[in-house]
Amino acid sequence: MDNDPSNDLSANRNSHWPAVWILLYGNYGPRSPEGRRYFVRSNIALFAIVVCMVLLALLRHVIPMSIARLVAAITPGVAFAYIAWEYRRYVSALDELARSMQFEAVAWTYLCALPVAMLLGGLGFAYHWRVNWYWFVALEPMRAVWLYFVSRRYQ
Repeated sequence: MDNDPSNDLSANRNSHWPAVWILLYGNYGPRSPEGRRYFVRSNIALFAIVVCMVLLALLRHVIPMSIARLVAAITPGVAFAYIAWEYRRYVSALDELARSMQFEAVAWTYLCALPVAMLLGGLGFAYHWRVNWYWFVALEPMRAVWLYFVSRRYQ
């Protein structure tokens, strides 16, 4: 019987949820096969966006403008839909606690982002500001920070 409290404290200090991966990528890292699959496939999707945009810029004189605009418009959406699909597969492969932590981080991120978006949209409407909707990119780092704080609760 090993009921030494010092063992419990050392286990808490070395959480199996790595802070670096959580803060940089918003997941628990590529230690599991599912984590590796998610990491590799989401990076391929991001790389595909960059390659597609670079090719469109290089071939802008060859490709008709209407087709180039259409491809430029749908490429990020298709890539991020694929990343969302892979994220769903990744989360469904996690254990119950890790899955619950991911869902809590997503819920808090979007529950906090919705009022901010409404506030910015209202101010933009009232003062005729052009609100840059690229701010949605800040949601992913916000989700990673929420996941970090949630994971520390369960150390």
